[in-house]
Parts: sequence; structure tokens; C-alpha cells
Amino acid sequence: MRLSPEFTPVDSWEEAEEIMDRQRTDAAQATLNWQWELINPGTFAIRIASELLIFSEILEDYNEVGMQGFVFGKHYSVACPHGEMGDAHRSPFLAVITEEMFEAARNLAWVVTTGYE
Repeated sequence: MRLSPEFTPVDSWEEAEEIMDRQRTDAAQATLNWQWELINPGTFAIRIASELLIFSEILEDYNEVGMQGFVFGKHYSVACPHGEMGDAHRSPFLAVITEEMFEAARNLAWVVTTGYE
């Protein structure tokens, strides 16, 4: 059976918790200073996930134990043009964008090209 690298089979809940703790630690260590400073409620940012360009409107910052570095927002892409509410860690975000850039992408149904061939 071929598994996605995003999923790891486990034998127990304890093993799953250990893996999640390790992943949270790795993500926190990979978070750059600008990501801590600029990705906050009221901002717009972009990241790539599963080969999709994701546009995010950041709505809330988590401060709960175990959720440091995570933000809650509405995330849009060509696969989910109406947006999906959910959590994301700051570390994979590539850039903060302006609201005007976000709205321009929305008007293009989240299809963005570089202009290079």
C-alpha cells in the first residue's frame, strides 16, 4: 500500500502524540522572525500545500498550549474557491500580501500565473 507522506500510520495514541509533538517542535524551529511578526490577525498571506497556491486571510492567533505558532483563518485556492476555515502553522507561509493582491487573486478565481513561459 502506498501512503501519502502527509499521513503516518501509528500503533497507538501515544505514538501519534509523540509524532505530533515532534512535528510542532520542528515547525516552531522552522518559523522565521518575519513569520512571527507579520502573520497575524488581519493579514493576508500565501503558502503552497499539496502543490496548490493557498491564499489565507488570517483571522485569529492561537495562544493555547500546544497551538503556539498556529493561526486560524479562511484559506482559498483553485480547489476551494469559496474558502475553507481552518488552522495553519506560520512556518510554511511564503509571504504576506496586501488586501488588494488578495482581492485581485479572488477576482481571478485564485488562478495566478507568473507571466513567464
